[in-house]
Amino acid sequence: MWGGRFEGGPSAIMREINASIPFDKALWRQDLAASKAHVTMLGAQGIVSGEDMQAILGGLDTIAAEYEANGVPEDWDLEDIHMTAESRLAELIGPAAGRLHTARSR
Repeated sequence: MWGGRFEGGPSAIMREINASIPFDKALWRQDLAASKAHVTMLGAQGIVSGEDMQAILGGLDTIAAEYEANGVPEDWDLEDIHMTAESRLAELIGPAAGRLHTARSR
């Protein structure tokens, strides 16, 4: 994810140490609610288009329905609930998903 000086990816043990998804998957509702509030603010401020905002909101609703029905997938390469949801959002709506990061720090 971060790139830089390393030639290869992290070892399996490092991924296991770094991954918080087994613990923070319980926070998926709060994470998706925060993402919805954030993108709504971005839309209201004219930072993202209404079309992108609606696509992101719809994608987040789809993810919520998937998590409700099937639970949160545990992909240890995605590190945490934020990356898990954002990766799925990109699969669902494409490049517009990247706009969710705008003006966001975690």
